[in-house]
Amino acid sequence: MSTQLSLYADPEAQTAGAVAAVAASLPLSFAPAPAQGPAPDVIAVAGHSGWTRRAAEAIRSGAGGVVVSSPVPEDAGQLTAQASESGATVVLDQRWAGNAVLAGSSANARGVIADSLRDAVLVDSVAVAAPGTDPLQLLTEQLSAVLHAGIELRNVRMVQRSANGYTVAATLPGGAPTALQGILTSSLPATASISVLTSAGRADIVLPDPAAAWPAEVRVVTAEGATTLPTLYESAHRTSWSRAHSHITSGTPANDLGQFAAAMSLLTQLTD
Repeated sequence: MSTQLSLYADPEAQTAGAVAAVAASLPLSFAPAPAQGPAPDVIAVAGHSGWTRRAAEAIRSGAGGVVVSSPVPEDAGQLTAQASESGATVVLDQRWAGNAVLAGSSANARGVIADSLRDAVLVDSVAVAAPGTDPLQLLTEQLSAVLHAGIELRNVRMVQRSANGYTVAATLPGGAPTALQGILTSSLPATASISVLTSAGRADIVLPDPAAAWPAEVRVVTAEGATTLPTLYESAHRTSWSRAHSHITSGTPANDLGQFAAAMSLLTQLTD
C-alpha cells in the first residue's frame, strides 16, 4: 500500500505547478498538510527567482522533500549541500525534462537516443514557447531536456540571440555537430523536439507542454524500418510528483540538482 505524504504548497507554487490538481490525481500518495501540526512531508516551491533559498528554508523547517516547479537559472550549490546534509529529496518539476519518457523509471526514449548516438551525424533540437518567455529560461529548459535524454554537449557557443529566440551550436563528444534553436511564437504549440540523425536513419522525440497529459512522441527509423514507441498519457507535473513520492518513501536519492548543475554549467559558458 502506498505511503501517504502530507503536502503544503503556497499560492505561487500552486499556480506554477498545478499542485492541487496533481495531488488530487494521486490521492493515495499525497494529502493536504493540516494547518496545525508537524512540518509537512513535502513542500512545493515555485521556481521563480530565489527558489534555491526557499527550498533550503523548506528543508530546514523539517520537510523531507521539496518539489520545485519550473526553476529559473540559479546556482543550486548551497541547496545541494543542504539537501545532502539533511537527507532531503529535491525534485525539479521541469517543463520538458520532467516528461515521463525521459524521467520515468522505464525511460525507453533514452535508450532510443543512446542507440542513435553511436552513429550520430547531427543532433538538432528546437524549443518553442509563447512570446514574452524569458529566452534564458527557455534555453535552460531545453538544455535540461537534452541532457536528460542522455546527450552530452561540448564546445557550446551562442550563434544568435534576440528577443524572439536564439541559436546555439555545440558538438557531441565524437565531434558530430549539434544545433539548439529557441523560438518565441504564438503560432505553434509549446513543444521541444530532439532529433538525432544517423547515417542510416534517425530518432525523434517531441515533448509537449505539461499543462495536460498530452503524450510525447518517440519515433526511430533504422535500415529495418520505422518504429513508434508506445504512447504515455502522463503530464510532466504528475511524473515529477510521482518521482518525489518514490524517492522520499524508498530513501533512494534523486539526482535532479546534479543534472540542473550540468545545465547551468553549459548556460554559464553561453552567457559569459
